[in-house]
Amino acid sequence: MPWEDGKTRYVGKGTVALADGREVPVVAALVLKLDPETVPGFTYDRHTTWVGSIHTDTDDNLWDASPGLLTLPDGRAGTFMATSGPPDLVGVSGIGPAPFGPLRDTDAHWEAPEVAVADAPPLDGDEADDAQRAAEERERARRRGMTAEELQGRYRVRWIPD
Repeated sequence: MPWEDGKTRYVGKGTVALADGREVPVVAALVLKLDPETVPGFTYDRHTTWVGSIHTDTDDNLWDASPGLLTLPDGRAGTFMATSGPPDLVGVSGIGPAPFGPLRDTDAHWEAPEVAVADAPPLDGDEADDAQRAAEERERARRRGMTAEELQGRYRVRWIPD
């Protein structure tokens, strides 16, 4: 849907496929950042066309999607990389065509990368201490069940109403 700035956005439910094959219910707030037809020499390997935020109320870690596959209720899907944020509320950068908005001729030749399998052991010293983990769990518990408006108010995320 176009917003007052003229950009096409999607706010609503979806599902993210994690590297281990699990599917996680999410709420997504996404924006079409770039129209491929306006960029001379456009290629998906050099340009990101969509960005946004993805939130889950589950205990799943959205960073485990690398890259992730976001599927929307209409069946369209898009590949993304998490770029920032805690495990349950990540900023994302799309890879390839957006799963919302108009379909483009440039989308037909895109082949999504395979989902990586997370089988590497954690790096030494990469583990959070107990106090940090406890603080992150308290914050995550506060977010659980929040509406889009509550998330926007608390985190200054620009969620676009339906």
